[in-house]
Amino acid sequence: MRSVFLTLVLMLAAFPGHTSEPTRITIVQGSLGFNFVPLAVARAEGYFEQEGLQVEVVLTGAGPKAMTALLGGGGAFSASVLLDGIMAHRKGLDDVRAIATLSHFYNAMVIRKEVASDLGISLDLPLKERVTRMKGMRIGVTTPGASSDLAIRYLALSNGLSPDRDLQIVPLGGVAPMIAGMQARQVDGCACIPGVDVVLKHQGLAIDLMRPGELADLDGITNGTLYTLASYAAAHPDVVQAVARGVTRATMLIARDPIRAKNDTRPTMKEMDDATFEQAWKTYLPYLPKDPDITESDFNREMAFEKLALPPNVFKPVNYDAIVDASYVRAAAKALVP
Repeated sequence: MRSVFLTLVLMLAAFPGHTSEPTRITIVQGSLGFNFVPLAVARAEGYFEQEGLQVEVVLTGAGPKAMTALLGGGGAFSASVLLDGIMAHRKGLDDVRAIATLSHFYNAMVIRKEVASDLGISLDLPLKERVTRMKGMRIGVTTPGASSDLAIRYLALSNGLSPDRDLQIVPLGGVAPMIAGMQARQVDGCACIPGVDVVLKHQGLAIDLMRPGELADLDGITNGTLYTLASYAAAHPDVVQAVARGVTRATMLIARDPIRAKNDTRPTMKEMDDATFEQAWKTYLPYLPKDPDITESDFNREMAFEKLALPPNVFKPVNYDAIVDASYVRAAAKALVP
């Protein structure tokens, strides 16, 4: 009888969810924007705990800073955007691996109402005309070289403007300083962290520069991205798989029960009032993934975007297989789907 009892104890200990001491991991995250909703859902639902993990999220204020923290040992995982990992590889930091899609691209760009009125900018105009009338405007981004920076550069270049000659691109930082910069008229518009655009519109300060889908080449490609290091994955494959299962379960829940997912996400957006949060959720829900996979076709669209937006001396093609390892979320999805 005693030997049977000991066998049962050992069997239970083999499952991550039954370890006496959880594995502590840190995820360094760029911001509290809607780019990272699956992580919030996974934490709220207890999916990571059920995998035997104790997860701490540390905010860095911008995606490139999250990537720097990952590479510097500040966390085992990071959450930023696909661009950040690709840029790391261009710098020879080829240990970085993108393992899951957390959100798809949405063109969150707004301009202050009075500026739009003065310049005659409205959604009734063709996009090229709207962009042409932006000449001389001050546009806020998070940091130089971040995805918000590249998005406004892409918009300018694809519509006949030079972002460096015809616009003033102003680094503002994270969510709070970006909102403050718009409120203080430090900038005329912003390529916003997802959610900031909704806050500014709800406050009556700004209007949309574009309709959903008007940047068709970018709409829906992988944006929010979960990263780890190949060296960490080789040493701790069970931990990476556990994180992938938690994220995959959260992604499936968002698709299956968006109201529950919305309630899970609400505490992480406590700076928003209820009406603003409801509108932001409605805006961004279509851009949350139904599958955490990072496809090669989406990756190639990202490459095309970067080729146009980056200076020629900075852009360098990066091979999909060199940076993306979606095997963990693919295995999780296969195991979780009946």
